[in-house]
Amino acid sequence: MGAKRVAVFFDWQNVYMRARESFHSAHGPAVEGQVDPVDLAHILLKKTGERNECEVALDAIHIYRGRPGQKQDERAFSAYRRQTSQWAQNRLVSLHARDLRYPYGWGTDACVDRPREKGVDVALAIDVVTMGRDEKYDIGIVMSADYDLVPALDYMVRRHEVDASRPTVEVAAWKGESDGRPLRIRLQGKPLWCHWLGSSDYWGAVDETDYALPADAPRRVGPPKPGMWLKR
Repeated sequence: MGAKRVAVFFDWQNVYMRARESFHSAHGPAVEGQVDPVDLAHILLKKTGERNECEVALDAIHIYRGRPGQKQDERAFSAYRRQTSQWAQNRLVSLHARDLRYPYGWGTDACVDRPREKGVDVALAIDVVTMGRDEKYDIGIVMSADYDLVPALDYMVRRHEVDASRPTVEVAAWKGESDGRPLRIRLQGKPLWCHWLGSSDYWGAVDETDYALPADAPRRVGPPKPGMWLKR
């Protein structure tokens, strides 16, 4: 029997914000909390292989996130383009982006609301279920703390309980040293394995690139960041 195919599903804004809460100050630079999805997927691959005691192969990395509007926020749109272009260099990465919804009066002093993602969690949930039913993966790992994903995960767990040969799902979550009760998705009355990611995992995947800067802008030069040893 060959290696089990692993697909990783990232709720990107959730991954980013939870990393900031777990390992940084909420008021720190925007690059704090930013990780490389390929490095992070490989960390999860290693963990699920050890947990399931089987040979595993990374088959797909799915990233779900909002897409800034070029007219509404050209700086954010340019940063988005630079970051996603970097991701696209890896053939395993599939980007699933949906336009951000901007509040009325955006860009004026009177507007205090922020752009919001719409439909990102729905797209992720649908893909977890449909790809699982189509047997596009053997183990699906979802990294998010969004409880809107519970019905999709519960469905996949119940299918696996009926027939263990069917695809199964796991979740992942950050756990900082200062986290009292770190957030993770749980199912009511059913076990759902969670891969806890600590500071060593975070620093093994951190991405300190400031994508808001143009490609030819001067970059900060310093010692190698933790985790640079990790092969993609």
